[in-house]
Amino acid sequence: MSVSGYEPLESLPPARKRLIAALLGQGMERPDVEELLESFEAELADWLRDEVDVAPREFRDGMYFAANCLDPHDGRGVPPERGGRG
Repeated sequence: MSVSGYEPLESLPPARKRLIAALLGQGMERPDVEELLESFEAELADWLRDEVDVAPREFRDGMYFAANCLDPHDGRGVPPERGGRG
């Protein structure tokens, strides 16, 4: 973690690094970029959780897993015995 409180760009996965660099290049500040990405990740996680009921059964576990990776603090899709909301 750097002094600014954010991971240095060099330590980030390539796609995230490119996206952050592009947004910084457009004049956004790092806290605004991080907030934007967090909002996007939460929206995508919500969409995955909403769509899981109509997805083929073989994709459901993967969709829950992806949603929980994107937004681990929500807890939906995590079995109650593992601390989630089911």
